[in-house]
Amino acid sequence: MPDILFDKRDGGAFVTLNRPEVRNALTPEMLLETANFIAAIEHDPEVRYLVFQGAGDHFAAGGDVDSYRRLLDMPATARQRYFERRVRANAETFVRLQSLPIPVVTLVRGAAAGAGLSFVLASDFVLAAQDALLIFAQPRIGLPVDLGASWFLPRIVGAKKARQLAFTGARLNAQDALDMGIVDAIHERDQLDEALAGLVREFGSVAPRAAGRSKTLINASEGNGIVEQMEHEVRAISACIDEPDFAEGVTAFVEKRKAVFRGAGPVNAQALRVDHPSAWRNE
Repeated sequence: MPDILFDKRDGGAFVTLNRPEVRNALTPEMLLETANFIAAIEHDPEVRYLVFQGAGDHFAAGGDVDSYRRLLDMPATARQRYFERRVRANAETFVRLQSLPIPVVTLVRGAAAGAGLSFVLASDFVLAAQDALLIFAQPRIGLPVDLGASWFLPRIVGAKKARQLAFTGARLNAQDALDMGIVDAIHERDQLDEALAGLVREFGSVAPRAAGRSKTLINASEGNGIVEQMEHEVRAISACIDEPDFAEGVTAFVEKRKAVFRGAGPVNAQALRVDHPSAWRNE
């Protein structure tokens, strides 16, 4: 079986980490395949949401630390160059996730550690089982948090709490993570799929491109002044006005019925364009 499974069904895309024998420890190849999959679905009108999950008892144990041990005999400079190339290549997955204009959902059963935790932090929705355990593992093996964790985490919990989590290599149970806003809901293990189905039904009540542009606006807001931000809003509204979902939403409201959004029609490429730094590509 492949180490990672990709599937498109029920209007969504699903990524399943598939190395349960090693708690779904992530390899560079798995992350590269994931980045390529995200790029392929980014503007696919048939894909309305993206879900990450792990096979077996755990979500993801992070990087494959056993593979690191084999590198300890390398000269220091060579080892540094290897890790720099590796982390840059791996980072593209999370750059793409941050700007993906559809909801990203992660289902966490068991442990999510290290690199696996970056998927949790990069998600728009996190549904956790009662046995979920989030581990800031990198400092425990002599590394800083990475793969976007230092960017996502303070935006969720605040800078001071983020520093504390890193300083202690924290291990958060599901309730702790819920209290901090890292997790959005806790369910029984066998009810996570049902919870996901309920969330997906909620996605159906909004126009997908309008919601996607809202996500893009929100992501960009911290770096913009109010005037610049409102100009971006004007452009996003202008793009939506030209699409069938706007007419359907207004008509359904007037007719007092539920709107049926398709996400179809002409695409304003400029409004949907997302730039990805080429530096994340493996050189």
